[in-house]
This record gives sequence, structure tokens and C-alpha cells, in this order.
Amino acid sequence: MAEPLLSVQDLAVSYGRVQAVRGVSFDVAAGSLVTLVGANGAGKSSIINAVSGLVRPAAGRILFQGADITRLRSHRLVPRGLVQVPEGRQILATMTIAENLQMGARFHGPGAAAGIDEMYQRFPVLGERRKLAAGSLSGGEQQMLAIARAMLARPQLILMDEPSMGLAPKIVNEVFAVIEEVLAGGTTVLLVEQNARRALQAADEGHILQNGEIVRSGPSATLLADDDIIQAYLGTGRAKG
Repeated sequence: MAEPLLSVQDLAVSYGRVQAVRGVSFDVAAGSLVTLVGANGAGKSSIINAVSGLVRPAAGRILFQGADITRLRSHRLVPRGLVQVPEGRQILATMTIAENLQMGARFHGPGAAAGIDEMYQRFPVLGERRKLAAGSLSGGEQQMLAIARAMLARPQLILMDEPSMGLAPKIVNEVFAVIEEVLAGGTTVLLVEQNARRALQAADEGHILQNGEIVRSGPSATLLADDDIIQAYLGTGRAKG
């Protein structure tokens, strides 16, 4: 069996005396979309922040491409090919769209301009408004800018933290279409989502978190067909289509 691109082993994350994550283990295969789902406060963002170097784990190991990255900070992980799209997008609202993308392309070197042009082609609305302040974009457009900025680092693994947060259902579908396009382009995706049904519909594999622990794992199709999972995490009705 091929070595996973990412391996999280017995991870624990604490904030002072509060243990937010305990004993979490999972793998992410190259070329897959894996999702962590659960209610607000279940520990999803703490896990993804530990993987991306924003939070230092209290225990456990994180391996990326077989190398131990447990103690590496985020600025050292980006050049290795691991990039996060943070919760709330965190774009630079007073800077232009073009300036935001230039920040994302800083690892490109001579290829920066070509990379930015590629993002303008992929996201035409960004190209049309490149001279405007990023804060003038709608919530969905800001999420696309955040994804485009992350993709400029040419990541092998992109971590997405609650990309549908605060968006209307129609815009959520557009954002998930972009995520699926990123995956189709060869980038592996680890997705954190409170919208469990939508995340599982897009993912290859899912892990359901409760109170900082993984309580169920498996292929997404299996989880979506499980009546206990549906009632506990997805509502009472089965997904259509």
C-alpha cells in the first residue's frame, strides 16, 4: 500500500487546561478529498490548525510525505507544499485583489506573473475586479480569492477550514464546485466542514468528530447511507440525488 501523503497519529491539542482534541488518528491519501465533520466546537479547526503549524500539538505526530512536521511552523510548511485556506477567509480586505494574489505568489519566483494569470483565467470575476479592494467582494467571491491565493503556492495538500461558513446555499454549491476542480487538478484536499452532508457528498472518506475525538470513520458513501449517522449528524431525511 502506498504511503499516505498525510498521517495524523494520536494527536492531542490543548488550550491551557482545556483539551480540545484527544487521540485523533487518520490518514490522507494523495489525490483524495478527506473531510472532518462535526458540530461547532468538536475540534475540527484545532486539528487542521495543528496540521498547518498554527497550533502546537500537546501530543502525537504529524507526518507529511513521510517526514515528521509536528513541530514545524506554517511558514516552513508552505514551501513543502502544505497550505491552509483559513476559516473566515482572512483576505487582506483593504488591499486590492491583485495585491492579495501577489502575496500568495511570493514563493513562485520568476513564475509568479504566470501563476496569477492562471488564477484570473480560473476565476474570471477576480480578473475583472483585480484593481478593486478585496473587501468589496461578496462572501463567495472572497472565498474564491482565498482559494486562489492558496493555490498560487502550488500545494500538494490544501487544508480548507469551513469554506461554506456564512454563505447562501447557491454560493455554497459554487464553492464546492471550485473545491472539486482543485481536486481534479491533482491537489489533495483535507476539508473541515460543519455542513456534514455537503462535505461527505464531495469527499472520498470522512471522519466524524464529537468532543475532540473521532467517533466514526469510513468511505463517505457508507457514512451517508448509515441511518445512525443520518439521525445524529445529518438530519432525519436522506440526501436526494
